[in-house]
Amino acid sequence: MQTVADSEDAADYRSRVTDSESASMWQSLASPPGYKSGYCVAVCPAGEDVLGPYLDDRKAFMNTVLRPLQEKTETLYVLPGSHAQEYAQRRFPHKPTKEVTGGWQPPAPRSSSTGGT
Repeated sequence: MQTVADSEDAADYRSRVTDSESASMWQSLASPPGYKSGYCVAVCPAGEDVLGPYLDDRKAFMNTVLRPLQEKTETLYVLPGSHAQEYAQRRFPHKPTKEVTGGWQPPAPRSSSTGGT
């Protein structure tokens, strides 16, 4: 949302955000919390509904559920300079990365005082 707020006008917004990114962003706002965690839920064999297929044939589960998501070409959103950015670029070179802040701000420096202890 910071990108929306920081944009001078619609043309500036469109220069910063692709149509598909914009649709995804607005979909996220309109969807219940956790919607974007669908990939995690899809590949996690911890749920009762997917535990059986995972235990029955782990290799088939990985090939039919996990690998297609790993191979899919899609933009990965990362914090600039983060470990996630480095990992994404190394592990998924076919997936473009886009730096975002997501409104995240580094925490304020803590006081050097220990409260007298």
